[in-house]
Amino acid sequence: MSKYRVVQWGSGFTGEIALRYLITNKSLELVGLRCYTEAKQGADAGEIAGLPVSGVAATRDVDELLSLKPDCVIFMPRDALQDPSVPGSASEVWVSELEQILRSGSNVVSPICSGTHYKHMANGEDFHARLQEACEAGKSTLFFTGLDPGFTDVMAFNMTSGVGDIRRIDMWELLHYGGYTVSETLQAMGFALKPEDVPNEVIDAVRYNCWGGVPYALAMGLGVQVEKIEVTGDVELAAETFVTDAGMAVPKGSIAAMRFTITGVVDGEPLINVHHVNRLRGEDAPHWPSLGQDGGYIVEIDSFPPLRGEFALGLPGGTGTALTDGFAITAARCVNCVGPVVEASPGYRHFAELSVGGRHGFRG
Repeated sequence: MSKYRVVQWGSGFTGEIALRYLITNKSLELVGLRCYTEAKQGADAGEIAGLPVSGVAATRDVDELLSLKPDCVIFMPRDALQDPSVPGSASEVWVSELEQILRSGSNVVSPICSGTHYKHMANGEDFHARLQEACEAGKSTLFFTGLDPGFTDVMAFNMTSGVGDIRRIDMWELLHYGGYTVSETLQAMGFALKPEDVPNEVIDAVRYNCWGGVPYALAMGLGVQVEKIEVTGDVELAAETFVTDAGMAVPKGSIAAMRFTITGVVDGEPLINVHHVNRLRGEDAPHWPSLGQDGGYIVEIDSFPPLRGEFALGLPGGTGTALTDGFAITAARCVNCVGPVVEASPGYRHFAELSVGGRHGFRG
């Protein structure tokens, strides 16, 4: 079987891990690397990933990368956590670049949360039509995936196949974010800000933009209709000033932990629920739920029989923490989707349309 030729688009934390998977996998060939900073321009992809020299140099030249005609692009630009369907939003900027890639004929896999579905967006139908048209023009396929969303929701979907009388679906992320190095992203979520400086509606909008598509995506797979999305949540404030493991200053009285729920209401009932319990430190909000030593994910189905799956991360042999294990899983999910996406018919695809396993999860 011939190798799939892949361009890695972005080399942030998750992108670096994706590079490791791509470079060490003999069924895939890394042919290009998109960088966004002058500091990485010309750097070798292997060295960026902490591996031996690969012979692939990072570049900011989009036309050069597209001229390589890759089978697939793993699209990982930094996202501002805003609605990408709104013209002029900080997240809309990556849509044009994505559209260009699709029109060039390359398939795309991306972990950008908001793209999981489109019906939660302000202009979702237009967003979907724009990318669908780009896929048709380039005869290319687009698929958004990752860990949460992209894996936990797919896990919930698979678990429903083993039960009946489904009454409720709950997916939980229980992670410490203090090791995350992009402080702008954490602050966009509200961390390290005082409640009086960031209105609830601003924080709720970020949560909605990122995870509001999950109930629609899962409902689409299950054949039910979401009537509305509800967002609820609360925060815990820092009792003293501290610095996170990644070096972000957190003032006393600012947000140190948060929990929220995104609910997809079906037939008047809270059928599909996405829960987050996120802390900057393990000791923040000790009365809130947690999992294992360092955090992880839980999927619960209220059904007959009831099912519950727990996925503790930060285990020995991994990256060292649950948070960074999560990034590694996100990267692996994207890499393992390369083959199924290349082989799929053109279009903006849903997880129920693809069969994804660990086909690219082996070195040999």
